[in-house]
Amino acid sequence: MTHLTGALINGLGILAGTLIGLIWGRRIHHQFRDQATKILGLVVSLIGLKMAWAMSDPVNILLSLLLGAWTGHALGLQDRLDHMGQRIERWAGQQGAVQGFLTATLIFNVGAMAIIGSIQAGLSNHPTVLQTKALLDGTTALLLSSVMGWGVVLSAPVTVLYEGLLSLGAHSLALILKGAVLNDLTVVGGIMVAAIGVNFLADKPIIRLADLLPALIWTMAFAGLKHLGLSFV
Repeated sequence: MTHLTGALINGLGILAGTLIGLIWGRRIHHQFRDQATKILGLVVSLIGLKMAWAMSDPVNILLSLLLGAWTGHALGLQDRLDHMGQRIERWAGQQGAVQGFLTATLIFNVGAMAIIGSIQAGLSNHPTVLQTKALLDGTTALLLSSVMGWGVVLSAPVTVLYEGLLSLGAHSLALILKGAVLNDLTVVGGIMVAAIGVNFLADKPIIRLADLLPALIWTMAFAGLKHLGLSFV
């Protein structure tokens, strides 16, 4: 199907970038890799802050993040993901896979570009936004894989699945993701992207990113209530 082309191209871009990063990553001095990680953290934080700058309803955003963190903790999302990553690492004999997978997955999928690009591809069969995103993600995957290893490649099928499902459901989603909804999703996504940057800058992850993922669902719920005039805040 042509409306899935953009998602597939995005996945291929991630695969290509990861492969190049893995091949050339060993030739990069560890001090440079450490410095590159800090620089990437700064850039990612700035990108996230820029996305979040359009915040128009801080109360709903804060509630979405708090309820999202509570939901994620109750479901044990971060713990489950860490456990799965540890099993993969024991099988592969290499550390850092789960961090690379989680970080890359959030960077590639949390944000307006993935949502808007997928909807565009689903409605018009013109995946121009996702094609541009493939170049950006491929470049990011190159640097991430040189620092965090092969776990980055696991984000490719997740990205294809996520964007593919959005593209397939674009007609129904387009009726929901209007104006304020898309803006709030962008803001929450930006805050989560900024959190990724903070974890890059820290010696070890200090924000449980996976536990924050349900915040995206809460954001859509609050925005939907607000659209119906049922917001309580």
